[in-house]
Amino acid sequence: MNLTQRQLHMFVTTAALCNISRASEVLCISQPALTRALQEFESQLEAPLFVRSTRKMALTPEGERFLPVARRLLNDLVEAAALVREDASGQRGSVVVAVGEAFGCTVMPVILDAFVKTHPGVRVRVVADNSQGITRAVAQGAVDFGIGSPVGQTAALSFVRLLSAPLGVLAHPQIHRLKATVGVDELGALPLLKEGPDTSIAHVLSTHGSEVVAQMEKGVEVSSLALQLSMARAGVGVAVMSALGASHREAADMRFSLLKPTVEREVFVMRRRDRLLPSAARALKDAILQGLPHVPLHPSIRRAG
Repeated sequence: MNLTQRQLHMFVTTAALCNISRASEVLCISQPALTRALQEFESQLEAPLFVRSTRKMALTPEGERFLPVARRLLNDLVEAAALVREDASGQRGSVVVAVGEAFGCTVMPVILDAFVKTHPGVRVRVVADNSQGITRAVAQGAVDFGIGSPVGQTAALSFVRLLSAPLGVLAHPQIHRLKATVGVDELGALPLLKEGPDTSIAHVLSTHGSEVVAQMEKGVEVSSLALQLSMARAGVGVAVMSALGASHREAADMRFSLLKPTVEREVFVMRRRDRLLPSAARALKDAILQGLPHVPLHPSIRRAG
């Protein structure tokens, strides 16, 4: 038995009005067409639903029992169709995104503040990791997409560049009076904090063959942007980071000096090439791409597009 939404709608409307003429007007069909459709519906159900007279219609006992079921089925169909439309438009569902700490602390709060208001039916989970971990999570399908610098196995991934952020050093301005730019040869006299080998900063510096990698070896090793900012503020050391990390509000009153020669970290949206993004994930990705130009960041950062 294949009941349609149209059949249920005609039955419920006619049952509510108990008048074939008024029901046909509400349904915008002719009286003969509505009568035939209801008779076919009764034949399909193998039960009479209406008692008919020349002046009005009334529900049979079978019709009385079926009416609340028909209303429930009709409401379920309407709700199901609405859910499908919302899912297809990215208004419902869930999304898991892996981000680097710098991007997560500077860009994502601005993006998500707007996104959760326009997409209240979407559940968002943000996972913080270094770029190697982000690349691995995307490749393994543990997250819908990631935002970071590609580090590791990337053959199965596709990329959309978001921004390029030059590297520099962040220091307490009263302890280390640095100029706007600082040469690599000048860093030897500074107590550089050490970057872990699996971070995007260490990867970029190593790729460029920068002497900064060796210069960081004797420093205190820290594993997060929050620790870098705290240690730099306390004067424990000078943090090597990108202009994206220096866009953190906790860095606003500290001195960020760009490295020369210039070394840049590029940040991408990464996803598996062989998988389509779910609608909710696609909606969040689009919100990031559209919202990024409006996020206040360090002026040295170049945004894609």
